Amino acid sequence: MLDRFKELLGFGGSDEGEEHEGASFPDEEQREARPAASVQSQAVLVIVRGKMGQERKEELAELIRAGKMVVLDLRGMDKEPGQSLLDFLSGVAFACRGEVLRVAGGIFLAAPKKNMIDEWEEDNRG
Repeated sequence: MLDRFKELLGFGGSDEGEEHEGASFPDEEQREARPAASVQSQAVLVIVRGKMGQERKEELAELIRAGKMVVLDLRGMDKEPGQSLLDFLSGVAFACRGEVLRVAGGIFLAAPKKNMIDEWEEDNRG
């Protein structure tokens, strides 16, 4: 009874299902070897200075959505376009549950997740 059950499932009985050494199977897919992606080529922090940020703001938004942090250096830019870019990237970061922090005068850090940035303050007790 067990032998009949094995035959029904294709595990025993006849020699038809047995593999022979050197047998080739035309249905098998051949996979191409691909090199592993380099970890170093995937930057986690992108630094943007000046007008380049305004010209490529959609790309910066995609970087934030992809989990990258962006340092935005607005020094040397006119106030209105700089504020527009900062507002845009702040909205993108907010939509990703992230934040934008002022690092220094005219320099901001946009992070896609709030837990990516730890803010340490000096203890001013005297």
